[in-house]
Amino acid sequence: MKSRIIIVVLLMYLSALTAVAQTNKIYYDNSATQWESVNIHYWSDPGSTWPGVELEHVSGDIWAFAFDFDPSGLDGFLFCYGKTSGDSYQTADYKHPMIPGHLYKGAGGEKGKITDEGVYNGTPAEDKAIVTATPPSGTRFSDEITVTLKVNPVVDIHYTIDGTTPTTASPVYTAPLKFTATTELRTLTVTAEGAEKNQTFTYTKRSVIPVDNNSLITDYYRVNPDGKKGSNRTVNTKFTRYTNTNYQCRADNALSNWTDDDLICQGVARDIASAFRGKHEYPVIDSYAIYAAYDAENLYLGVQYVYSVWDEAGDGKSDNDRHRPWMMDGRLMLAFDLFADKEFEGVLNNGNTIWDSDGKYNVMRNGTDCIWLGNTKPMVGTPALFFPGTDGTVDYNDPASCVVLGTDPYYGVADGLLPDITHIWGQSKLGYDPEELRTNEGFVDLIDEVAREKHSFYEWKFPLSKLGITEQHIKLNGIGVMVIDTYGQGAIGCTPYDSTVFDNANVSYSKDPSTSAEKEDTDIFTFKHARIGGSVGGAVMDITTSTDAPAEYFTIEGRRVSKPSHGLYIMRKGTEVSKVIL
Repeated sequence: MKSRIIIVVLLMYLSALTAVAQTNKIYYDNSATQWESVNIHYWSDPGSTWPGVELEHVSGDIWAFAFDFDPSGLDGFLFCYGKTSGDSYQTADYKHPMIPGHLYKGAGGEKGKITDEGVYNGTPAEDKAIVTATPPSGTRFSDEITVTLKVNPVVDIHYTIDGTTPTTASPVYTAPLKFTATTELRTLTVTAEGAEKNQTFTYTKRSVIPVDNNSLITDYYRVNPDGKKGSNRTVNTKFTRYTNTNYQCRADNALSNWTDDDLICQGVARDIASAFRGKHEYPVIDSYAIYAAYDAENLYLGVQYVYSVWDEAGDGKSDNDRHRPWMMDGRLMLAFDLFADKEFEGVLNNGNTIWDSDGKYNVMRNGTDCIWLGNTKPMVGTPALFFPGTDGTVDYNDPASCVVLGTDPYYGVADGLLPDITHIWGQSKLGYDPEELRTNEGFVDLIDEVAREKHSFYEWKFPLSKLGITEQHIKLNGIGVMVIDTYGQGAIGCTPYDSTVFDNANVSYSKDPSTSAEKEDTDIFTFKHARIGGSVGGAVMDITTSTDAPAEYFTIEGRRVSKPSHGLYIMRKGTEVSKVIL
């Protein structure tokens, strides 16, 4: 009898030891998904970088994830086959913190559900020394990157960077490593008990597209594409007030008024601060494309706003209109470049920026000489055009400096996407590094993410007399326009692209740490406007030639392309220049 008691106590003791040993691990049952390897991606505090962290194979269908942080701050996690993308290779989100020691199982099929199977009582994962890298594996960089390693428990970290598998004879990590090219860092750790652990960390150098003449032009960002600079025609605008609604004023004909021939600037979706920090925040103000036309009396503008940022880990995509720009008393902002010899910062005579009572937020140093500000609820408040006075600032009390266009509706909103828009390009994942916008990588077509009517389109009719220009001036000299996306006081995005709106995208907002400091920082705009009328620069000119030069390719706008895909290009080879279709 005594021996049986001893055995029971011993078993309980061993069980307790096992439980203690597993408090920093969770397990995954791969029997339904049958992936060759398993990753876990988790978010909030802390968060992993997609596609997450690779799990350790225990035995059979069981995999283990050992962590060195408090998981109670997580909002959710999922499991995936990290080597292949797509919904069929990941589970659905599990919107709870992970529970140490528990076994989770993923159902098969597209985004199969995760179930919590309770405490794992099978073969425990072997205790190995786990290396953690900062920044994490999968990070991309533009110029150089410094990688710091730590290991738990503390043992030597042997590593290689030449693609070979490290051994105990490989160098030992002693200080942060700096990489200037794409690098595969491999590590080996060995515990005192002889448990070995091999890990691989990959750091990829981006193919960053340089800014040319103060414009970023990529396969997705296009300023005056194919030399288009707006149409010299009359647009059939019609604005109708609905005073007891949120949207206030409709642009009745807007979605039938514009075609690709009027496109002067193409942006991308998800290039606003909330895509990086604060994606739960509504409404969504994300300008995507600008359209322009003019006649003897008016300048006509259309701006497509898209709905491609949503509460990914919470309420998902909006099932009502709360994402619409007109669901708040926000601001719409247009920056004009009307005259080549004029410029101002957009500052009031009290030192604040226009419509701001406590400081400078959106500062223009890109040739802007006129700013229009209005409400996201069309015609609410006192929208106006602002011009600099004699001292270079705006004076609300000077009718020449603050030009109100009257009470008749001259701008409105339509729900939907222009029929000519057949693609909505954006980064495939939310929370990406803003530097990705300066590349051609990671973009996917988001056109099918939401119904077409979920997007919003704004249309304006500005009398040329109010802008102080004529039709002939637009034809001969051209004018410029830029759309500034704002939320709070600061800019959170813009079309065309300007990097100033992303310099604090991942920094916490002072009033709400879950959202972005871009709502309150000072953004200094230096990138150029899209042009309307006049001549558009960037043609292929002054090309130096060489009789033995290889073939080089340029877009119609004159941008050199190192790896041309299908389309129309200008090819230079030796002393010959010709148009080619690839």
